[in-house]
Formats: sequence, structure tokens, C-alpha cells
Amino acid sequence: MESVYLRQEEEKRKHTQRYKEMLKTRAALPVAGLKNDILQLLKENNVLVVCGETGSGKTTQVPQFILDDMIESGHGGHCSIICTQPRRIAAISVAERVADERCEPSPGSIGSLVGYQVRLDNARNEKTKLLFCTTGILLRKLAGDKNLTGVTHIIVDEVHERSLLGDFLLIVLKNLIEKQSVSNTPKLKVILMSATVDSDLFSRYFGLCPVITAQGRTHPVTTCFLEDICERISYHLASDSPASLRCETSTRDMRGPVNNRRGKKNLVLSAWGDDSLLSEEYVNPHYDSSSYQSYSEQTQQNLKRLNEDVIDYDLLEDLVCHVDETCDKGAILIFLPGVVEIHTLLDRLAASYRFAGPSSDWLLPLHSSIAADEQKKVFLNPPDGIRKVIIATNIAETSITIDDVVYVIDCGKHKENRYNPQKKLSSMVEDWISRANAKQRRGRAGRVKPGICFCLYTRHRFEKLMRPYQVPEMLRMPLVELCLQIKLLSLGQIKPFLSKALEPPKEEAMNSAISLLYEVGAVEGDEELTPLGHHLAKLPVDVLIGKMLLYGGIFGCLSPILSISACLSYKSPFLYPKDEKQNVERAKLALLSEKLDESSDLNDAERQSDHLLMMAAYRKWERIFREKGVKAAQRFCKMYFLSSSVMSMIRDMRIQFGTLLADIGFINLPKNYQSGGKRKENLDGWFSDYSQPFNRHSHHSAVVKAILCAGLYPNVAATELGITGVALSRLKLNPATKGHPFWYDGRREVHIHPSSINSSLKSFQHPFLVFLEKVETNKVFLRDTTIISPFSILLFGGLINIQHQSGLVAIDGWLKLTAPAQTAVLCKELRSALHSILKELIRKPENATIVDNEVVKSMIHLLLEEDKPSK
Repeated sequence: MESVYLRQEEEKRKHTQRYKEMLKTRAALPVAGLKNDILQLLKENNVLVVCGETGSGKTTQVPQFILDDMIESGHGGHCSIICTQPRRIAAISVAERVADERCEPSPGSIGSLVGYQVRLDNARNEKTKLLFCTTGILLRKLAGDKNLTGVTHIIVDEVHERSLLGDFLLIVLKNLIEKQSVSNTPKLKVILMSATVDSDLFSRYFGLCPVITAQGRTHPVTTCFLEDICERISYHLASDSPASLRCETSTRDMRGPVNNRRGKKNLVLSAWGDDSLLSEEYVNPHYDSSSYQSYSEQTQQNLKRLNEDVIDYDLLEDLVCHVDETCDKGAILIFLPGVVEIHTLLDRLAASYRFAGPSSDWLLPLHSSIAADEQKKVFLNPPDGIRKVIIATNIAETSITIDDVVYVIDCGKHKENRYNPQKKLSSMVEDWISRANAKQRRGRAGRVKPGICFCLYTRHRFEKLMRPYQVPEMLRMPLVELCLQIKLLSLGQIKPFLSKALEPPKEEAMNSAISLLYEVGAVEGDEELTPLGHHLAKLPVDVLIGKMLLYGGIFGCLSPILSISACLSYKSPFLYPKDEKQNVERAKLALLSEKLDESSDLNDAERQSDHLLMMAAYRKWERIFREKGVKAAQRFCKMYFLSSSVMSMIRDMRIQFGTLLADIGFINLPKNYQSGGKRKENLDGWFSDYSQPFNRHSHHSAVVKAILCAGLYPNVAATELGITGVALSRLKLNPATKGHPFWYDGRREVHIHPSSINSSLKSFQHPFLVFLEKVETNKVFLRDTTIISPFSILLFGGLINIQHQSGLVAIDGWLKLTAPAQTAVLCKELRSALHSILKELIRKPENATIVDNEVVKSMIHLLLEEDKPSK
């Protein structure tokens, strides 16, 4: 009955004038000529690879070919197509585009067959036949239905990106297809869509399945490499520019300039690095004079002195102004590696006379943190006489298409997820893109007429130094989150499953991931998922951050933990200008003077935490931003040596982390919450509200530090007192360790990093600390440290071993306390009870009432009693 109705509605729509006009537009796309071939191949095969260059139309048209064919053949009622996109912005924008092309209401509306689903934003209904979603959403569906019952087609778009979840999904789909081949169940059809020429790799993986290729539809694009750009705009690289190797600073740990034009030396370092002068004769190691003999002396000097690790904002600004002054109309698309770099360039262009007035409204950032409503403006046409300038991350490389782009400026870099074994956290590293990425970016120009791609790297780098393809995430990222998904989906043992990947990870990487899962308590026994592991598997974040977030919600100190987790996941907001180290330290101490505990101001001992400093800095910034506005917040940042752009990024990440917890039922969102519009302002205020149950103990530094221990363990160090046995009951009566104590990490002596607020202290409240990472130079340094209490270790540390004869309690065999056996037994019982709470939350999330649980209250009571000043 539904199939008949759908066919009738389709016939009506075909006769409308708007549909006929849209059909002409669709028919002009290169992939349109392959419609019959694609449908025929799908009838004959369960898997098909569609390879299409930028502009071929594969993303919007292939799903419609299938939907239209199912409706016309009388099977529309049984049709269920899921198309995955690597990013939420792509899932939303493609769904809206497809609904528009079909002359249907917006996705998810009554009368529309198209919908989308991304985290915390759902536009679908029971009549949806074509669903665009992120890869994570499909994996979540698989967790509830391993056979994808009722789904007829899975389209995996942008498989060439080789994302971690994308490659993981391919293993799952391959297993599912093999399973269906020996059963009588309806056969699932899988379509893989790639924008690059490595399609044979996917074909071989799926048993030499057929490949069909669509050509792109672009006008000629002229490529200008860095040497050509310097000639074109007569650029002069100043000797004191941050991008010059003669700049008076270290090339290591460098960040972009702060509000400086050439001629100023206001450069910011990110760490306490070497400030020595570089040699005046220092030359770009990739410079080859024989390659540039036909270029001017000025250009040769530029290339010779160029520091390729630094983005030259002077050159960028000059180039944008040059295009705006001398080139025909058309939008400019600029690729930068990250959000901080985007806002740095935005601020500079906004201050330029060329983009004053109405023009500044068309300086548009584009990255994954921007709300959906704000993202839509990049697709609109500006008024006559105004140039649209889009400054984007690699999200604009393949995920979305902006039709009026004529000029592309490519910095040649992106942020790439990599595993940092010192942090035991995944981090974003800036690196050069591959040649395949560069070609994709170049293809974004010339959509409507001949275009130009300005590459801020040399032809030599493009041809000789760039990798042909990006390294798959499975070969460079931690596998912990993937391992959790394998267990959540009951896909068997971890290593045998991952060995089936398109390009399997190394065994060492798999062993490291499995070991960490046991260490944090996510698995036990024979790789059996624990209740904690079950919840962590539902959070798409690093496992240590995930554990910290979960416990922050459970123990009622969410806001501080959101701030700290964001800083640990991204970077510290503190800047270290040259010759300002002492002023930075004074600023840090001033920030920590804020009252954090309801009962008293923080004393010197309680302030022994870089992480509480991060929390205090964000809380003050957020209050000023909310009450006094952007300019006041910027002045605050300048006064306290903080990065405004990093603070904004931390704000976005707090919202992301908080909504993830809400998504799995650990906390509540406001009743009037809506995903668009003022989402950031509303939600950050909600998460910062200390009257909410999930913030009940946010004022208590002892609780916050205990949750830090829960998240960062086993990143722990101890003084000699902490490895020989500190008396738990007498600790407050003994003076804290005097002098500069020696710290140990269980294997060797370590030292607190000079950038830590604890580095100059001689007296510590407790003989234990947690840290973010180890840095090894001539010594092993611990960066970002917090002094933690013995009860934090007992409640949230490693394996407890009660040594009755000696009266010692050992944690993981090397941290030792002198404590009554009954105290250690109580802590073990509380741990077990917490395990049961997590297990119950799997069955029935309790939202904001978790903090009222008697076990949680008992653990908090212990921590607060221990933290009381001794009399």
C-alpha cells in the first residue's frame, strides 16, 4: 500500500515545473550518465565502488538513483537507505540539498522522504526512506541491531579519507555481507563512494567487486605555487617575521603571531623552550637554489629564509587583498589547519580597510564546531560588490561543495589525530597534507568558471616531499576506542577482528590498546566489557577523558571537569611571551586566588594544581564574557596571558563533552534546549550553573582532584614517603615534605616541569600527584601536575593489596600507605559498589539523581573529611 502511494506521489511531483527544472540541473552532472549502469551493477552485485572526482555529483545523486528506482519499481515501501558522512555538517547539508532537489519539504518534515541524524540533532520520521548520518550513528544502530534489519542499502561516502570509524565500519559490513551470503535473509547492498583513484584497494577488499568511475565537472584551474605567489604580489619576507628562520626565537614550540604585522617581534611561545638566537646563516633545508634561478632575487631570499613550519599571516593577508583587488568576482576559499588559525586570520582581515563595513559580514569561518544555522551562510551569495571569503579547515575539502568558489588559497596543512604515548591521549598534530588532499583542495576552485589555486608551499614540496595519500587513521591513532566498540558490538576477540581491516594495525598498537583498557578498568577477565567500559564505549572521546567526564557527572563536579578535560584534550590556554615568565607566574597565582570552596578560600597547599588553575582561568573568562562581552573578555586574556582563541575553543569543547554525557543519559539538558541558534551561549551557561545537581560539589577542590586521579591514573608519581608508606591517619599531623622532594613514577626519578605551578614549591600537602604527560630532555619532567590525597588513590587508583603483617596497603605494588586494614577494605567495598552503580546505569540512566546515591555520598564524605584542616 505504501509503495503504491509513494509511486503516485512521485508521479505528481514529476509534473511540477520546479521539479522539471531541478531535473535538468541534476541531469547535467557527470554521474547522471551512469545512472542505469550503477543500478544494473547493484542488481548483479552486493557491493559496488563508485569513484567520482570533485563535482561529479555522486554524493547527492547516487542515493537518489536508488531511491527513485525502488519507488518506480514498486518497492518504495520497503526501501531504507542509510548514507554515512564523515562529518555532521556534511550529513546535514547534503540531506538539505537532496530534499531541495527532490522538491520535498525540509528533511524530517511531513511529506519528505529525506532525513538526517547526527549527535543531538535528529531530523527524521517513520516515513524517512533516505537517511544521511555520521558513521558513529550507524555504528550505534549496529549496537542495537547487528543485522541492520529492514535496511536495504548502506552508502559509505568519502571512504578515501580512511577514518578510524570508516575503516572499522568496512570490517563490520564485510562480515555482515559474508554472513548474509549463507543465509536466506534479504541481501544488504553496500555502495562505497570515493573521491580519489585508490578505488581498487576497496574493490580488492570486497572480493574484486565492480568499480564505476564518474569524471568531475570543473573548469580549468591554474595552480600558483609559493614561488609564483611571491613573484605575483612582489612579496618581501621580513627578517623579523615569525615565518623567517632569522626570527629571534626557537622554531620549536612556536605559535602564530598575536596582532602583529611585519616589523614587530611580538611572538608567542607555547612552552618554556630554548630562546636562543638562530644562526644568521640558517637556511631552509629544502631550499635548492638551482630550482629558482629564473625567479627574482627577492623571491629567492624569501624561499631561502622561509620557516615552513609557521603559517605566514602577513603573506596570507597580502594575498587575500591582492585577489580582492585584481581578480574577477568569485568567492575565496582558504584552507587553514585549525580553529585557532582561522580566527587569527579572521581578526586580521576584519581589521583591514578592504573588509570594513558590510564586507566584514562575509568573512565566514567554516569548521565542525560552528552551529548548523551559522554554517548555512557559506552557501549563500553575497550582495553585489562584496567578496565572500570562507576560511575553513579540511571540512571543505570533500565533505561539502560551495558552488561559487573561484579562488582557493591552500596553506598545505591540516590537523591530524595521532597518539601521544607520553600523554596516553590522542592529540591533534599539525602536518603537511598529502598530494591527494592537495588535488582535492585545488578541485574546489573552478566550479562555475576557470579558477586559481594559490598554494602556500613550493612546487618542490608538492612533487617531492608530500605523501601520495594520507596515512590511514588506523595506523596512526590509538585503538582504544575502536576496541571498546568491538566489545560493545560483541564482535569477538579484539586482535583477530582488527586483523581483518583493510590495512591492519601493528600488533604492538593492538596490545597497547588492550593493556590500557585493563588499566582503566574498562575490561576484565577474557576481554569482557565492565560496566565502566560499557559507558566509555558510548563516548566518542579518549578513554581517559571519557572516564574523567563520567565520574565528573556522577560525583557532582561537572563544570570543573569539563574545563579541565577540554584543556587536556586541546592545549593549555596560557601564553608565554618572551621575557615575561615571571609575569606569567604572577598572573597564574592571581587567577588561583578565586574562592573555589564554599567553606574557605584556597590556601597555599590546596592550590597545588595546574588543573585547578585551568578551571579557574576558564571560569573567570566565562563570567566576564557572559556579563561584559567579547572585548572585556579579550582584555582579561591579555592581562592574564591567556589565548582568546584557545579559550573559545575550550568553551566549544565543554559544550561538546557535556552534550555527550547528556546523550547517554548521565545529565539533563535544559527543557527548552534546541540544537541551533544560541546553542553555545545557552548550554555553556547551563553547564556552568553551580546550582544544578551535576555541579553540587564543583566548589570542593578535594572532589575535583579525586576525579582527576580517577581519569589520569596510572599517570601518578610519589615522593619517598609515598612509596615507603605514609600513615593515612597521621598525615595531617605531620608537616608536608620539606625542601625539594624527590619524585618517582614507579620506575625512576622524575621532576616537575618548570611550567607547572608546583615546580617552585618546597612543601606539599600530600606525597602523591597526577600528571598529564612526561617530557624527557636531560631529565624526565612531569607536565601539568596536581597534588592528590591518599584517599583519592585508595578510591580511584589501581589494584589494592592489603599487607596485614606490615600494616601497609599497596596500590599496584609500588604506591604504599600505612592504614588500618578496615579502611582499605572499606575503599575496596566502595569501589565495588560504584561498579554496581555503573552497571545499573546501563539499564536505567538516572540523570541528575546520580549524585544523591548513598555510595557516591559516602565516597564524597571521605574525601571532604580528609580535606578538612587539622586542628
